[in-house]
Amino acid sequence: MMADAAVQFPEHPFWNFAIEAYRRPGVSGACLQLQEPYHLDVNLLLFCGWTGAFGMGRLSAEEIALCRDAVAGWHDSVVRGLRAVRRSLKTDFDDMPNELGEIREALRKHIQAREIDAEHLEQLILVGCVHRVPNDHIDAAEMFADAAANMTAYCRALDARFDESDRAALAVILGAMFPQQSAEATVAAIAAAAQG
Repeated sequence: MMADAAVQFPEHPFWNFAIEAYRRPGVSGACLQLQEPYHLDVNLLLFCGWTGAFGMGRLSAEEIALCRDAVAGWHDSVVRGLRAVRRSLKTDFDDMPNELGEIREALRKHIQAREIDAEHLEQLILVGCVHRVPNDHIDAAEMFADAAANMTAYCRALDARFDESDRAALAVILGAMFPQQSAEATVAAIAAAAQG
């Protein structure tokens, strides 16, 4: 059998932004908290934040719907499908002989790498959905408010009834995108955007 060749992706600042934000403390847990009960697409949530953080302003409801439609099939079939296989390999098949456990774990890690590739491709699809250029005249405070507004607008589009804990999780994710902002400022920005 031939070894897999690494997938070559074009460089894009959204991918780098998303990876950096996701690696910050508390973000993966916050994403999981929102992803599971609401079927929230973390890539789309991060994209909404990125457009605001990079000075591209506030997304309209139509733009968010366009993004959702563009990635829905890919996300549901491929990303979530790979995630389900990866989780099954981690939690199921405990009766497998020990000598095969290492092979199972290697396969799980391989599937996890393909899941990340599938998410990377989804992010590139999202980038192609919104044709905007950054506005150099938007200041940091406006970018912060736009990111919060875009993220909460996506959550509203899901008809998610977020409670205080969910809004706190959103604030953690927003805070990872704007590490110079205090935790109190991110909570306030999410609360203000949720009311807007």
